[in-house]
Amino acid sequence: MSFDKATKDSPFLSFTAAEFHKRGSQHRRDLSNKTAVQRLLKDKTLDGTRIGLPVQHAVLTSTQQINPEVLGDRVALKFAHGWSAKGVMLLERTGPETYFDHMALREWTLEDIRQRQQGVAGKFARKQPAWIVEDFLNGAQPGAVPYDYKFYTFQGQIAMVAQVDRNSSPPRVAMLDGQLRPLAEGRDYRLKRKDLQPGVALVPRSAVMLSRWAIELSKMTDAPFVRVDLYDGDTGPVFGEFTFSSGAEHRRTLSHSTAMIDTLDSLFDEAQASLEADAPGPSHGWSALLQAADPAALSSYPEISLAEYQRYAYFLHNQGSLGGYRLARAQHEVAAEAELPEVTQSLVAAHRAAGRRVKAQNKTAPLVLRHAARKAYHRLRKR
Repeated sequence: MSFDKATKDSPFLSFTAAEFHKRGSQHRRDLSNKTAVQRLLKDKTLDGTRIGLPVQHAVLTSTQQINPEVLGDRVALKFAHGWSAKGVMLLERTGPETYFDHMALREWTLEDIRQRQQGVAGKFARKQPAWIVEDFLNGAQPGAVPYDYKFYTFQGQIAMVAQVDRNSSPPRVAMLDGQLRPLAEGRDYRLKRKDLQPGVALVPRSAVMLSRWAIELSKMTDAPFVRVDLYDGDTGPVFGEFTFSSGAEHRRTLSHSTAMIDTLDSLFDEAQASLEADAPGPSHGWSALLQAADPAALSSYPEISLAEYQRYAYFLHNQGSLGGYRLARAQHEVAAEAELPEVTQSLVAAHRAAGRRVKAQNKTAPLVLRHAARKAYHRLRKR
């Protein structure tokens, strides 16, 4: 499988590289501002439902303002101008001035936290430093840190989703396609193992409304592409951020096959044409299904109970393929009497595909280990 498409030959990669160095419009700068964007979204609704927004408790302008009173017992501390989770700490108090950071999997003193945040600010010296103190969310998937689902969207068309699990170091990443079915690492995408490790794809519990919000939010932008970062919170979808300059692709910690980039380029061109014509672009698959569905039926679409979802997701997360099939059955049962049978069929198929992906990985793992053992053996013989 080829992974050699150059940035200059790809409209998608060229756009993200250009946005990485400088935002293309004031509107994109406003949407990328982590403090201002909440004001833009707080009154936005989809058939009466609002997107979850983490409660911001404070915005700090100096590391000396980081103190026990501000941090409380459990909080997310974020450098306002960072990217790729730089400057993000998910802190839980362990003592009067000590905190366990679920991002770094380490305990820090208050002074450690200040010094590390000052170091992050130094890497973004051209921006006025600011830190956001907000809720530390609870998620539906395994672990203390909620999974980050990054929707790659092109004016309403979901192309793929990056699932990021920050409960390990380095983070675990799995990629899903536009139908929320797992892509194959090594075939469809590659991870830079120094920075990322492979994860197990879990179809989010709030898949319908997460996807619906990703579609709607992408249409708020003036760009052909935006990555809409959302969390699958235990009470439903929660907004993370708009990302026009995906650092993972720009820095090649995440690479996509040439075939995948060709698909992204095609969607980019379609979205660009729709913006220039000031008309909706074509939509396909899961995205088209959701946009054609009754909004009220989507907002009331039943979800698997949190306890049941967590039980099966934990099993799947630990390489138990049966978890995917159990999730598929649970989704079918909970939505059996609901409207939107095509939505149910698509979600059931996505859960089953997640189970099959784990099953396939479990079959190939012993072969990979045997191959590695043979290579090690031959190296030793040559010494």
